[in-house]
Amino acid sequence: MNLKTYLLLILVFLTSHAFAQNFQKSALLKGINTLPMPDTGKFVSAFFSTNEEPNIVATHLLAPQVDVLATIIMTSTLGKGQIFAIGSSEYFESKLLSDQNVQKLLKNILKNVSTHSKKLKIAVTKSADPALISFLKANKARVYIAENAKFQSNTSLYFLTEDIKDTTAQQKIEKYIRDGGQLIYGSPYPGIFKHRDQTKSYLNDLVKINSLLSKAGIFNAYTLIQANHINDTLNLKDVPFYLSVKSIFKQLANPAFKAIDPTEYAYGIEPNFELTFSNNADTSQIIKKLKSILAISDTLAVPTLKNPLDISTPAKKAGYQFSKYLFDKIHNVDKATDFVYPESKVFPGRVPQNAKRTVEQINIDVKVGSQGLADPYPDYFRLHSTGVYVPAGEKVSIVVNPKYKNQYLKAQIGIHNDDLKHLDNLVRSGFDLTISFELEKDTTIIFSPYGGLLYIRIPDSSSLKSIGITASGVVKAPYYKLGKNTLAEWETIKNNPAPWAELATNNIILTVPSYRIKNLENPESLLKLWDQIMDADADLAIISKTRTHPERIVIDNQVAYGYMFTVWDKIVAPDDESCELMLNEKILKEKGSWGHFHELGHRHQFWGLDMDEVSEVTTNLYTIYVYDKVLKKGLYNHDGIASRDKVKEKIHNYLQNQPTFEKWGKSPFTALCMYIQIIEHFGWESIIKANKIYREMDPRKYYDHPLSNQQRIDLWYTTICKTTNANLSSFFEVWKIPVSEKAKNDTRNYKTWLPTELVAFLPH
Repeated sequence: MNLKTYLLLILVFLTSHAFAQNFQKSALLKGINTLPMPDTGKFVSAFFSTNEEPNIVATHLLAPQVDVLATIIMTSTLGKGQIFAIGSSEYFESKLLSDQNVQKLLKNILKNVSTHSKKLKIAVTKSADPALISFLKANKARVYIAENAKFQSNTSLYFLTEDIKDTTAQQKIEKYIRDGGQLIYGSPYPGIFKHRDQTKSYLNDLVKINSLLSKAGIFNAYTLIQANHINDTLNLKDVPFYLSVKSIFKQLANPAFKAIDPTEYAYGIEPNFELTFSNNADTSQIIKKLKSILAISDTLAVPTLKNPLDISTPAKKAGYQFSKYLFDKIHNVDKATDFVYPESKVFPGRVPQNAKRTVEQINIDVKVGSQGLADPYPDYFRLHSTGVYVPAGEKVSIVVNPKYKNQYLKAQIGIHNDDLKHLDNLVRSGFDLTISFELEKDTTIIFSPYGGLLYIRIPDSSSLKSIGITASGVVKAPYYKLGKNTLAEWETIKNNPAPWAELATNNIILTVPSYRIKNLENPESLLKLWDQIMDADADLAIISKTRTHPERIVIDNQVAYGYMFTVWDKIVAPDDESCELMLNEKILKEKGSWGHFHELGHRHQFWGLDMDEVSEVTTNLYTIYVYDKVLKKGLYNHDGIASRDKVKEKIHNYLQNQPTFEKWGKSPFTALCMYIQIIEHFGWESIIKANKIYREMDPRKYYDHPLSNQQRIDLWYTTICKTTNANLSSFFEVWKIPVSEKAKNDTRNYKTWLPTELVAFLPH
């Protein structure tokens, strides 16, 4: 599941003020060793702060796959009063109220506000759980329902367990707190999520009470967190710095603070800072302090290849991000239709002023749906190329036939959507350069401060076969589609003025800077070669050569991860000699392109069934297969496996130096040698038959519910034994791959096979 979809982090921009801190963590937790999480399957919501004042009482791991904490209990003050906020109203319902530690927490709260001179008077909402009312009465409090936020005099506490949407009621609650009242807030988000209308946007579910809470520096985010296990508890101990604005300030101001975990930045520092910026006036002391710590200037840095921007420290990274935030705010970029970022002239590039703006009738063949690979989540919107470009700061109108208005179509400008702020140096803008628009009207005006190629995004579940749109004010891009355009047309197409070009087949699309294709003479022959490469990958992956959608290789001035990287909807590669190689049919046939073939291999791997250690190994089976079957160059085409003798030497070195499964898994080319031995002896057919078994299992079933790694090791062992008709237990034993006794027993009737070069390493 997409992590950001899973976490659903919602940040709403409000106003807050500075305040003092009275609710003390030590007093609240007196006599408490632990506090429970709700039952497995239920949720708590998280809190963020907007200034230096709030006090964090309890936290919990954000998600099992994200090793950062989130705030679950937070306190603060507003005027003379105090606020205690906890991430679920279920803490004030019968199930959790039966926990002795939750009861002790409430007793500590009651003691904190008690004057000892008279009986506590406590207000609750109409929806308050009877168990809460009974508990309060049992602790000698007089309880009443404050309908429409009408408070009786001398009310000490107000338990709020629902959202307050009425602004008049909010004003009454605010006055109550400012005059010295105590608000105990249990977030309604878990209940809202449970009963949500899934046909409507989550924006309808955002709690309005944040406009009041934010005045005390508290923000309740629509970030839902589940228990990690039965009897899971909250963390009551040390609070990590990235959850507290005050601690973040202290860390960033420290010159010795040189590095931060990207997840801590993304889910701690970044949202806290975004809320601080959005909830405080630009002239406020806290914003002045923040600008000083982050060294934010009034101008926006423009990183280029010649003048890289250093963002190697956490303070510099945050400074770069929020300098843009303030720049955008000053220039009203979100609402401006004609704004142009200075860096857009460098990347993605400038459209010549004299380039003709045209009206284009664009027909799009819809290519959506899964083809058995690791495809995006079902509600993904698949990109479809149009062959035109939207200049930065210029309006373009998109006219859609009325029959398509309810098909959830979107227009997207640009394709470079990677966030680069985790890198230490930038050579282009480090932000997402794309922007999308819903196509819900007959005519939609779109625009972008960066500019970019125009795409139509179509739901992956769509049943449409084709659509037609009219785009006005666009610039033609060099766009060549195999089977649709001719070589005679190419002579005109390649000179189209947009700074980005696309070469496309039904199997693959290459998105490259236009200058790269100016001297390309025969895109037809080049793309036919790429189709052969894609067909070879399809054969080995056991999927249809008639793909439901093309794969994409996108060139970028700066690659976000490694030299190249692959995600489910694209491969990103650098604009260097490898790009030239990718577009040169003659050299491609002579040398191949290990990097691009390798990344395409990642798209075709059996992610749900491959063991953990081979993510960088089985991808190269596709690489080698292309070299062997398409380029006719055999198995040995990389320095890591330069020849049969070099492979034997690598195997010998591994086995002579205390081999272990861990070492095997950390040395991809050593591990690849094991597969090469199988291919050398049994042929590609053994791998193809094994992949057929995997494909028939449908690996997509195992993405969210994976087999254990031992199960996947055993699966590979029993499968390859079956397809080679050989007992490979000794082979796996020498290589130190830990196969279970059950799996070995399942293959005992096959004849044992072991390469002669491994016999000497067999344990005696």
